[in-house]
Amino acid sequence: MIRYIPVGNIFKKTLLTAAVAVLGYAGYAQQIEEFSLFRENAVALNPAMVGNQGFLSGNFTFRKQFSQITDAPYTAYMNMQGQVADKNFGIGASLIHDQTGPTGKTGVTLAAAYQLKLGKSNNPNAHYNTATTHMISFGLSVSLMQYRLNGSALHPDQGGDPGLYSSNAYKLTPDVAFGVYYQWKENLYAGFSVPQVMGLNINYTGRDGYAAIKTVQHLNFLLGGKIRVYKHIFSIDPAGAFRWVKNAPPQGDIGLRLTFLDGIWVGGTYRSTSTAILDAGIEIKGLVRLSYAYDLNFSKYHGDIGPTHEFSVGFRFNRDKKQLHDTKVFAGLGQ
Repeated sequence: MIRYIPVGNIFKKTLLTAAVAVLGYAGYAQQIEEFSLFRENAVALNPAMVGNQGFLSGNFTFRKQFSQITDAPYTAYMNMQGQVADKNFGIGASLIHDQTGPTGKTGVTLAAAYQLKLGKSNNPNAHYNTATTHMISFGLSVSLMQYRLNGSALHPDQGGDPGLYSSNAYKLTPDVAFGVYYQWKENLYAGFSVPQVMGLNINYTGRDGYAAIKTVQHLNFLLGGKIRVYKHIFSIDPAGAFRWVKNAPPQGDIGLRLTFLDGIWVGGTYRSTSTAILDAGIEIKGLVRLSYAYDLNFSKYHGDIGPTHEFSVGFRFNRDKKQLHDTKVFAGLGQ
């Protein structure tokens, strides 16, 4: 949450419909980055999911919100994660750059997860995460964020009022997040996480007042799975997410993907903020994963803010040459 407090005069932001859409409708007090491709970017919200798939992987996501607004909000997110050898321990690192109106943040996060095997497998050579029927993991992340405030984007109520800032102000702060994640084969997964555990006060002191950013804890829930209708040919992948922040309306997502040949999918999601999300993607030879999501808001000002676009590119790195040679363009072919 962001407050601008002047001494003597009243300031207000000149973000017009962007202020309503971004700070009002879209998030209220919610401060953690929001993704429409929440399956691909789940580790951004829950450190317990780091390394849960059992291979070294990387992902880059770019999200442009409300595309018809000048200087619309955007988020760039990149992560690398994997499992330590064949042990029950995952590690990961991520970078994020997020800009919304006069405020923004850039930071780095390091995460680790401890995975507890709850089932057994008859294959002694299988990877830890593929050798068990189900497991639960516990994760912790530490981040260092630079918060920014662009004073030139703040305009006084009256032409003669002094400005709070004339240039950018910066604050560097640490924070912590933790999470829990449960996985039963590919059939079911569920997660719970709390980002921004520390709840910091970030104050910028200006010539005639100050601006205050209060970071607050979020409660994030994720639930999903896979229903194989015809093995390796067609599956239905339901998923849902829920977010709660104190003094803000809760937000929920519920969606469904249809997956073909274990490598082609189309899906749809409804978000409780009157938003419909369409997404599609492909995975090539189990190595490269390309995803796209299109958000369309149905509020009364949807024509002023425009749609949201999100792109994601994922990579897997530790495939051996024989396995790669045997894998078809789409993993379900030839199975």
